[in-house]
Amino acid sequence: MIRASRRAVMAGALAVPTVAGLASWRWRHGEASVLLYDPALAAGRRFAAAGEAQGALAQAIEGDRIRFARSVLEQRPALVAGVSRHADALLIEDAAQEAGYARVALVSDRAKRCEGAQCFPGWQALGRLTDAAGEAWVEALAAYAARPGEVMARAAGATASERADTGLVLGWVLARR
Repeated sequence: MIRASRRAVMAGALAVPTVAGLASWRWRHGEASVLLYDPALAAGRRFAAAGEAQGALAQAIEGDRIRFARSVLEQRPALVAGVSRHADALLIEDAAQEAGYARVALVSDRAKRCEGAQCFPGWQALGRLTDAAGEAWVEALAAYAARPGEVMARAAGATASERADTGLVLGWVLARR
């Protein structure tokens, strides 16, 4: 059982707005976000297209996943977001933890939002955004990841025509600790 004192709870509550503001400051001052996708998944291709429509560069996940993730993280992006299969998300998250990143949100294809422990404090707005987007949650995630300092009210160019990989897809966001 984890015990928390009032002081620790208050310090954590006060840190959330500070950390959120710091992340917004970083993104406004040139630290980029990186979008990663599985090109074998229709949702991955939709994620890449939506991110590129917002002006972000999306990179296909290929080759050895650990080496790939390490090469991406060497650039020290402020945010890494992706759409992939569960196994790829786990491998990339493992490499990211070694580089000082933490998973802050995990969106499943079935729920189309992050719930409970899958969405860390300060990231619930992303869960609400993907939930409100419904079938276009991939596009909403891409729009958010491409411009993380802004709140996106809707997904750009949403289309739900390709649904061949239902149940295989995870959307995830990694941020520096």
